[in-house]
Amino acid sequence: MLPFSSIDFFLLFAMLAGLLYLTKVLFKKYIPFSGALLFISVLYLVFFYPKPYHIAILVVYSYTVYYVFTYMFRIQNKLPGVLLLVLPMVMVKTNTITANIEWNEFISFAGLSYITFRIVSVYMDALPQAKPVNFFRYISFLIFTPSLLIGPIDRFNRFSADLDGGYKRLNSTRFLEGWQILVYGILHKFIIAEAINRYWLGPIDAGSKELWVMMNSMYAYYAYLYFDFAGYSAMAIGLGKIMGIDVPINFNKPFLAVNPQDYWRRWHKSLGDWLKDYFFMPFYKAFSKWKFMKPYPLLRQNISLFLTFLLMGCWNGFKGNYILSGSIFGVYSVTHNSYVYYCRKKGKDIVFGNLSHLSVKIISIFIMINVTAVAIYIFSGRIPF
Repeated sequence: MLPFSSIDFFLLFAMLAGLLYLTKVLFKKYIPFSGALLFISVLYLVFFYPKPYHIAILVVYSYTVYYVFTYMFRIQNKLPGVLLLVLPMVMVKTNTITANIEWNEFISFAGLSYITFRIVSVYMDALPQAKPVNFFRYISFLIFTPSLLIGPIDRFNRFSADLDGGYKRLNSTRFLEGWQILVYGILHKFIIAEAINRYWLGPIDAGSKELWVMMNSMYAYYAYLYFDFAGYSAMAIGLGKIMGIDVPINFNKPFLAVNPQDYWRRWHKSLGDWLKDYFFMPFYKAFSKWKFMKPYPLLRQNISLFLTFLLMGCWNGFKGNYILSGSIFGVYSVTHNSYVYYCRKKGKDIVFGNLSHLSVKIISIFIMINVTAVAIYIFSGRIPF
């Protein structure tokens, strides 16, 4: 039973959330909040989630790599550790076969990519002089049910701070706030997204090469993806708040984005922040150390941006549509970054000239909606070429 996949899940977590609140009333002197929350997550994982032992193996493996590289050998270069941590995901994405055993069967499970993101963030943020993160908190962070399957992507320090807040985070105000967000997510995913899929996207002939049909398919899929994904994210945030954890906001009116940078602050924001911290910044710092690159800050930024989105495409899967869509998002970001650079250098807007701020905003929103729709259409694999 995957999170938010059926009415059974909601009924189950109504009972488990009730158990958490009951623990606060009756046993808070004996059972810490972090322990109660971990128990609920483990209970769900072991008895209801597909392939729980695969997750357990990955958790132990990743913590071992994290501990050995950071605190036993104190390796300063993070790259070897990161490569080991993402190896299981890469094997699944590439469908690596060793000794006639498909890794997709051995290690693959729903949510592997997002757990890997959280694993990498813990490792990258680790400081050799600090104490290792508590193993049980590490487990709780990785398998927290609301964000287990497809995010939003949380950070360990932020999650751990919520655990420190204890049972006082379980109160009627937060429960009602979480309930409202949960209902908002249900409306998006199970009403609006389902209606779009059934009455707009579904009837479209995805194999048609007629321009009008392709455009209709493109916009329909973009709308469906937004309401489906934003709905899931809202449900994760709502259930998380009910359970005492503030899951990060993931969507904030992305159709009002005026440029690629603004778009990734609004669409799957937790992924945008993750990409910036763990892909873009390491790339940029590495290129800044190369002597022949130091005089060219714009080039360093643009190469880093493009590689970041290229890797994002590869993360989705080593297929042409994923890699191409990631590359296209990279081109969008490089183009905008260059545009901003030359506008600042010239001291004026080199494209829109003396147009009013409102006009520029409207035009920018229109452009972003359409170019993003193209990239996501390619990502969908529905393009008939």
